[in-house]
Amino acid sequence: MEDSARLSVGEMFALIGAEVGRGVEGIPFPAHVATDSRDVERGGVFVALEGERTDGHRYVPQALEKGAALIVVRRGKRPEDPAVPCVELEDPERDLARLASAYLRRTAPEEVVAVTGSVGKTTTREALRRVLRTRFRVHSADRSLNTRIGCTATVLAMPPDAELLLLEFGANKAGEIAELSELFPPTTAMVTQVAPVHLEGFRSVEGVLRAKMEIAGSGRLRRFLYNFDNPLLRGAAAGLSGPSVDSVGMEYGADFLIEEPRFTLEGVLPFLTFRLRGGGDEACIRSGLWGRHLALPLAFAAAAGCRLGIPLREGAAALKGFRGIKGRGRILPAAGREGFVVDDAYNANPLSMRSSLETFLSLRSVTPKMVVLGEMREMGPDAVRYHRELEPLIDGVDEAVLVGKLWRGALEEKPNRRFVGGWREALDAARAAEWAGSLVKGSNSLELERVVEGLAAEPVSSDGPGEAS
Repeated sequence: MEDSARLSVGEMFALIGAEVGRGVEGIPFPAHVATDSRDVERGGVFVALEGERTDGHRYVPQALEKGAALIVVRRGKRPEDPAVPCVELEDPERDLARLASAYLRRTAPEEVVAVTGSVGKTTTREALRRVLRTRFRVHSADRSLNTRIGCTATVLAMPPDAELLLLEFGANKAGEIAELSELFPPTTAMVTQVAPVHLEGFRSVEGVLRAKMEIAGSGRLRRFLYNFDNPLLRGAAAGLSGPSVDSVGMEYGADFLIEEPRFTLEGVLPFLTFRLRGGGDEACIRSGLWGRHLALPLAFAAAAGCRLGIPLREGAAALKGFRGIKGRGRILPAAGREGFVVDDAYNANPLSMRSSLETFLSLRSVTPKMVVLGEMREMGPDAVRYHRELEPLIDGVDEAVLVGKLWRGALEEKPNRRFVGGWREALDAARAAEWAGSLVKGSNSLELERVVEGLAAEPVSSDGPGEAS
């Protein structure tokens, strides 16, 4: 668009043929959209959604108190005498998604880059943002907004002059990524990993693979990057035709090859270093992330940047100093004792749990070690087996606090194991234990970020519940 000003409310809703009330048409469409009244920003939009647990229409007063300048409700649920303009839609969630899709077509940024995968999406997206903004005007969410409504809110907040839109696609069941790819078709797509997650919806790892590969169905796809180290992805990518295909990984044969990844800890500061070769270039990458396994998100960011015209060395320079994200391998000083806390509390599946435990055990100078591990949820009928397979790693720590019933069904009682029901018991047990290093990891719904808050010297807040993987 030649005009960089935001569209008006009337112009926006006209994109899907929706009418707005008289006097509302000329108001600029706000630059922030929230579906949770706690997330409303002054001058933003609050969209009242009806969910299984609650009805967002009940929280309109709270949204107004926080400064919402526009509210969107289901037709027939308009509040009496609203203090701000109100737009009624037949189905707010689906209609807003259609609106975001139409707005994306209207603004037409040069590139739409989307990241999906069982693990590593958010870290990859954040690393990508650092690389891509060296050359593009990038728009992306500030946190993990990877569902339909999350991507919708991200797109609707995009400035009209953005050159590149960066999205994260998550899913709990088949078809969800296909829908996102149709609504917001990427020009560049990445699949970071395929692993056993949300098996209640996907049923098998092969089901996860099919769901993640739905992103390759984008009608605008020009570039596809995938994890070469995953045999399932390697086989699926071999069948693609149309987009240019590049692989990223540690195994020989990857188009962008990670060499000599090393993870060290200096005090409470982590350092991850490796060499990346590909695209006729090479670069050394040094960053402050937790574990060798996080070389992959950094490599994806640098490789995607390379394919979008940013030399590997420039990408590596942009990643220097990049540190862990809340809940995803951030290291914090402990409160009231010498030591540190690893905040890896946002999510957990067998692959990410194993990788984080292996990193923790590799720190031989740290002793004693304690872990607070939440059960891995939505793992389907093999859930107990997935927990039991982690026993050799758990046996390597000095103290284990295990949160949730699945651990009780998978592991036997031992002197160094404490089985607890929730985060409060876990925090009490962790505070009473002797440790110099503590790893906290589990499914987000267990609220283990509360344990991190209680053990660390710095406050930590959650990204919020309800995101898909």
